[in-house]
Amino acid sequence: MVSVGPFQVSPAHAQAPQSSTIEGHVIDIQNEEIIIDLAGSSGAKVDDLVEVWRSLQVRHPVTKQLVRDRFVIGRLRLRRVGENLAKAIVEGVFDTPPRAGDTVVLRKSETSAPVAKGKPQAPGGDGATEDPVAEASDTATADPSTPNPYAAPEPADGEARQVAQLFESLRGKSVVERIRAYERWIAAHPQSSHARVLWEEAAVLRKLVDHELKERKRQARRKEQRLSEDHPRFVPPTEALAHHPFTFGIRLDQRTTAAVFHLRAVGEDGYVPLSMKPTGGGYFRVTVAAKHLQPPKLEYFVERVTKAGKTKSVVGSSRLPLALEVRDVTEPEPAQPPLATIAMWTDYADYNRLRGDDATWQTEGYFGMRFGDIGIRALRSGFGVYRGVGGSLEELDELGLSSRKVGLTYGYLEGEFGITDFVGVLARPIIGLKDGGLTGGGQAMIRLGHDLRTNLLLGGEFLGGVGLRGVAQLELEVIHDWPLMVRSEVTNQPAGSSSSRDTVRPTEEDFMPEDTSLGANDIGVRGIAQVGYRIADSFVVAVRGSYQGRTINHSGPGFGGALSYTW
Repeated sequence: MVSVGPFQVSPAHAQAPQSSTIEGHVIDIQNEEIIIDLAGSSGAKVDDLVEVWRSLQVRHPVTKQLVRDRFVIGRLRLRRVGENLAKAIVEGVFDTPPRAGDTVVLRKSETSAPVAKGKPQAPGGDGATEDPVAEASDTATADPSTPNPYAAPEPADGEARQVAQLFESLRGKSVVERIRAYERWIAAHPQSSHARVLWEEAAVLRKLVDHELKERKRQARRKEQRLSEDHPRFVPPTEALAHHPFTFGIRLDQRTTAAVFHLRAVGEDGYVPLSMKPTGGGYFRVTVAAKHLQPPKLEYFVERVTKAGKTKSVVGSSRLPLALEVRDVTEPEPAQPPLATIAMWTDYADYNRLRGDDATWQTEGYFGMRFGDIGIRALRSGFGVYRGVGGSLEELDELGLSSRKVGLTYGYLEGEFGITDFVGVLARPIIGLKDGGLTGGGQAMIRLGHDLRTNLLLGGEFLGGVGLRGVAQLELEVIHDWPLMVRSEVTNQPAGSSSSRDTVRPTEEDFMPEDTSLGANDIGVRGIAQVGYRIADSFVVAVRGSYQGRTINHSGPGFGGALSYTW
């Protein structure tokens, strides 16, 4: 016979319980209810206890291998069981709050516990032969923190003795120790009829502990408030801006009737006293005028005046004042809105003593927007008309051939990029029509200096079928109402490339192609001076004069004009 407590069990009926586990997951948490994917079809039923496991994986610091494991963090009790889901509530205390994705395990026993037979034996009688070896084995292998749901229910009087012993062991213990002891007993005996009573007792004690903690916190806050009333509340500022008013505020105790703020600049001997204005609730403030805020520092201290008329330094002192850094900041220039400009200029240049056989006439206009100094400084879109006559010096001056006509009508888009406020780059792609059809060109410049003040432009230009031009242009803003411009060019325009008899157009109507110069213009130079007058801040008109030539005997004057409007 095998004895279990005061009962004897027949060996024929002492079968080891068979068990199975059903696993699922936490699906959702709604207020205090935990939704899990266990259902009645899997064997779950109301009031079943379900274990909640949390997976853990860490990288081993030595082997660098990924180590995985999982641990029980608490238990749930099923309250509602459906066809696909079940609702549960927290049972006992969780090590960490449950969350969606945690694994849930339901353990089910498939065979009943041993059936007790025989008569109850009195303690110490012949039948009460407890097996000390088995008891020692159970003690060595069982984990007291993990309940055994397969164990046979203990006899009612045995449970009562255990609960009585639990209460006896807790005499004189603190409330927290009692709560922990109750929860350990519940975890070890989840099927006991005493478990719910102990759980309710633990819950009531927890409420008492929470209330006591809250009360202690309230008392601590009140004590802190009382202490703060007897000490000034002041956070020293770190810095202020020079020549700008600055306000100081401080909270003093209720016995203070007035407060005085003393200040001085670094290096001065005496302090300037300023009366602080009460603002209620023990707070005082004062605004220091801009004239007192001089770099590099402002020294100060605060005194309070009690009802008895006594003064006492509460922040700093005359011998050890506090210091406020005063930073001198240059006022930033206000942001300028984009400037829009519309402009037009025209220029006539004769290279051969006003004979009309080597001359150009160019007119150009554009609309542009200026955005700032750095980055995309300006965008301009414009058009131009270029008309000219020319040919080689030998064919015009020595052979007496007729010059040929050159023409180009074009449009362009120009962008200016400011690398710094002193250096900018201009680029202009050009596309146009000439006698022979579509052609293109371009212009590139570097600007040194601010584009709205005195600056220097250096660059060059290429026009298809017309020729090349190198430019150096100085814009002077010395006198505000009289903007000046000086420009020099090196060019082979207008006939910068040779022609053929099939496409040449003689200047004179009675000349044939064979009587016309087919060669390219020789290189010449130009000098241009322009004087403008600012009629209004936004409107400027200008006139220009020039002189250009290819040799001493092949040269002539030029003239032109310009106007622009900016808003």
